Formats: sequence, structure tokens, C-alpha cells
Amino acid sequence: MPWTLHLALRQLFPRGRRFPAFAGVSILGVGLGVASLLVVQTVMNGFGEEHRLRIRESFGDVVAVGAGAIERPEALALALAGDPAVRSAEPYAEGPALARSGDFSSVAFVRGVRPADPDLPARRYVADGSLDGLDDGRVALGRGLARQLRVGVGDRIEVWAPAMAERAERGRAPLPVELEVCALLRTGFTEVDDRAALVPLRRFRELWGMGERAHGLTLRLRDASGPSAEASAARLEAAHPGVRFRPWTAIKRDFLEAIRFEKTMLFFLMFIITLVASFSIGSSLFSAVIRRSREIGVLAALGASPASVASVFAVQGLLIGGLGTLLGFALTWAVLAGREAILAAINALFGDGDLVGQVYQFGFVPLHYEPWDFALAAAFTLLTTTAAGLVPALWAARRRPTDAMRDA
Repeated sequence: MPWTLHLALRQLFPRGRRFPAFAGVSILGVGLGVASLLVVQTVMNGFGEEHRLRIRESFGDVVAVGAGAIERPEALALALAGDPAVRSAEPYAEGPALARSGDFSSVAFVRGVRPADPDLPARRYVADGSLDGLDDGRVALGRGLARQLRVGVGDRIEVWAPAMAERAERGRAPLPVELEVCALLRTGFTEVDDRAALVPLRRFRELWGMGERAHGLTLRLRDASGPSAEASAARLEAAHPGVRFRPWTAIKRDFLEAIRFEKTMLFFLMFIITLVASFSIGSSLFSAVIRRSREIGVLAALGASPASVASVFAVQGLLIGGLGTLLGFALTWAVLAGREAILAAINALFGDGDLVGQVYQFGFVPLHYEPWDFALAAAFTLLTTTAAGLVPALWAARRRPTDAMRDA
């Protein structure tokens, strides 16, 4: 082991002391800064990834819409399915309706789908019941919507479509449609769980009086990455005039950009904590240099070069940064492992209801680990703590042995 590293370790962790105050507090400060940074970044990554997933599941990799309802959606779906980049194309229709059960009612966002569609995302989120029984007399509800209506699988609800109001204006008494609940869906996305109702596309067309038309088509691509989806959408739009193809990256683009901007700003705000810890390390090392003036003079008198003297204190800053980074990684894992309990405590103390559900539309705290974030946090931390140790190290290296011995 080089003598400079040995001396740096002995100064940081003196023998006979169970808790070296300077090293312990410095490492803890750096660890807290790194943990704050990584917790925020990982959670914001989770929100972004979950929103992208929900967008693709709700709208498809590419959504095809026209200026109005598409007149021949099945023929268009057949033509699109023949494209090499398209895995499947399914027509859909959607719209609001009033759902009622006894004395309870709520506005539901009804979507007409093909129950036999193997790519139907709702199949992955069935919490109770089954979508295999979804037919003209049944409906699948989001769990939040079912809770509002006080119904479960096997219960019946009444649905009032806007077309019924049009019939009432013509003097015909509208009657609600009675549907049996065959499945409950729980996605964890409150916007879906509190509003979603799925019915067969044929039943939707009948209730809304659409005939054979559809509001659009959901396309699933073989390569759904952002650039590939955008390129496929542009190519399909050029091949099918009168139909607009929107890739999933263009849907709610402003909201996703807001999350990305928020993540970037939080990165710099949280990094200030690490900078504060680095300044504290620098000031403490300055104090250590002054206290060890005699040792510095002795080292110089024994022939130690200025670079060797400087490296003793620079290595201390590097060691504090490295150990603090490892501690920060461990604290990040501990905080994220108990995130639900922490969120419940925050909601109980400062919130009015579920803050995550109200702001980000999730019933849980999503996570997405990015190795780049961890590497960037470690690099910045090591850089700042090493720089904090380098400044007093350079000052110590420039001191003459006689001056150091006289000032001791």
C-alpha cells in the first residue's frame, strides 16, 4: 500500500476511535445527498415509464383517426394488417355515458373493443371475473368505477348513452341498457380504474347509433420504439390519404415533456445537497491541514514531494466521496423498499387523500432504475468531493517546511 494512502486512511480513521467524527459525518452527508438525488430520479423515471406504458396500452403504438368517424374500418384494418411493420390493427369506438346502479351513478368512459383481440391490454389487468364472457349483454368495469357504483362481478348496471338523449328530443322515451358486470379491471392508473368501461364494439355501435363506423383504429407494431413508431406513422399516413396516424410518442407529448423537465430540474436541485456536503468536507480538510502543520513540515523535511503531500489530503476527499456514494446507494435501496409506508405517512401528515393518485394518476409509486443515473451521480459526487479535498491539499503542498514547523 502506498504510504500516502496509508497516511490518508490513518488520518480519516484513527486507531482507538470507534467513531471518527469527521469521517463519519462527512460520509453520512455525502450519502444523504446521493440518496436524495437517486430516489428522486428513480421515482420520476418510474412515473415517466408508467405513463408511456399506459399511453401505448390505451391508444396503441399508433392510432389511426379520420376527420370524422371512419366509414369502413374493417377494410382499413385489413389493409393495414398487411403492412410488414404492423402486427395487428383493430377498430375501436369510445365515448362518455352515464352508468347507474340503484341510487348510485357516475360518468363512465365507455370503449368498444373486440373481445377476441389477443392484444387487448385489459386482459393483463383483470382483478376479478373474466373477459372471456364479454358479450352484448355484459360490461367490464374499472375497479374504481365499480366501487363508485357499489357493484361487483355478477351485478347489473344501467347505461345511458348520448344517443338516447337524441331519441328523447324526437319524442321517443329512451330506455337505459342493462348490462351485467363480467370483470373488474385494476391497472393502478386511477384515470383508467375510476372511469373505464369496456363493451363489445358491436354493442357500442348499437348504443351510439354508429352503424358500421368506428372512431379509429389501434395499431400494434412489431417494433414499437419511439423512432420506429414515428417513422411507421409517417409512412402509413402517406400511403392512406385522409387518415391521420399518430404515434404513441405524440400522444400526451406535453405531459411527458413536463415529467422529463421536472426530473432534470430536480436533479440539479438535489445535487445542491451534495455540493453543500462537499463544501463542508473542504472546510474540514482545511482545518485538518492547519492542525497538522507540524506533520506536513516533517513530511517535507523527510523528502516528501509537494505532490505526495497534496495526494494525502486529496485521497481523503476521494475516499469520503467513494464511501459516501456506496452509503447513498444503500440508503436509496432502503428508502425505495419502504416507499409505500413512507408515502402513507406523508399522506397522513401533510396530504388530503392520495397525493400520488391526485397528481400523477397512480395508486402506487412506480420505479424505474436507470444505470446512467447511478453512474452520473457517482461521477459527480466523486468529482466534487475530490475537488473539495484538492483545494486544501494544494495549499498544504505549497507550504515550506520551515513555515509549517513555525506555524505548528
